[in-house]
Amino acid sequence: MSTFSFVWYNTENFYDTEDDPNTLDDDFTPKGINHWTNDRFEDKAEKLSHVIENIVAPNIPDIVGLAEIENKSVVMNIIDHLVATGSKSYSFVHYDSPDERGIDIAMLYNTQTFRVLDSKPILVQLPGIEDRTRDILYVKGETKNYDIFHLFFAHCPSRREGSDNSEHRRYFVASELKNAVDKVLYNDPSALIFIMGDFNDTPDNHSIKEVLGARQTFDHPLPQQLYNLLAPRSHKGMGSTYYKGWLLFDQIIVSGNVLLSTNFSCSSEDADIFNPRFMLHFNDRGQAVPNRTYRHGYVGGYSDHLPVYLRISLKD
Repeated sequence: MSTFSFVWYNTENFYDTEDDPNTLDDDFTPKGINHWTNDRFEDKAEKLSHVIENIVAPNIPDIVGLAEIENKSVVMNIIDHLVATGSKSYSFVHYDSPDERGIDIAMLYNTQTFRVLDSKPILVQLPGIEDRTRDILYVKGETKNYDIFHLFFAHCPSRREGSDNSEHRRYFVASELKNAVDKVLYNDPSALIFIMGDFNDTPDNHSIKEVLGARQTFDHPLPQQLYNLLAPRSHKGMGSTYYKGWLLFDQIIVSGNVLLSTNFSCSSEDADIFNPRFMLHFNDRGQAVPNRTYRHGYVGGYSDHLPVYLRISLKD
């Protein structure tokens, strides 16, 4: 029995080294406060590609959603590193978003196992707010088994201003995402929906549990209902990022049609957080936390987030 795998990874401020006058990327240039040099850029690209190669080893992922990617040249650099180590079958989907920091979402895909049929950015215009945010990325594609997958990738507004002060922004993005999913299901009630993202909220927060309506129990799934496959990990105290404790901001959500499919097997047990020792470091309290790129200065780690993944089993 073969598998098909999905990965979501917030790469933490993966900028190129060039100054874009239209975005707030000045800190990530050689002369910027972070001294973001080409050597540091290449080191990070190599580290990210190493994660992608190992997350579902010995296989390589079929779908990889990436957050905090500045532009397509950054995406292509990751692919170049993958090609250099033998993974020669990746292409990508990327659109420049209006985010004021210049960070976007991208999708890598294995061209031997997935064919893109359609894609588009879904513009999110936050009401009454001048700040610009990331688009939601939508991709429709076909597997080698002729299943049609509808993929949504989201990176919701951060909690930088505090959870309570910023939650209305995440509610709005979640409602736009839910509307886009509902349109697909209206046109095709049997649609196979996969949602991946950094929601900056946990599975129990309102934007996920109520606005998206992502359920956390999986008995007797309903075809058009959404189900949060990583919620059980959160209930065990596991997370994908760390701030005064582990938080599961990065999640994979599917439609009931996915859980009910007769062409492949998918359950919450097939989704997990990738947290090998090489991606962690011990903080001052002796806790293993994500080994990020900057921590009171440059330390050359991977990201402040751990990737999450889903591996479904295809039926021959």
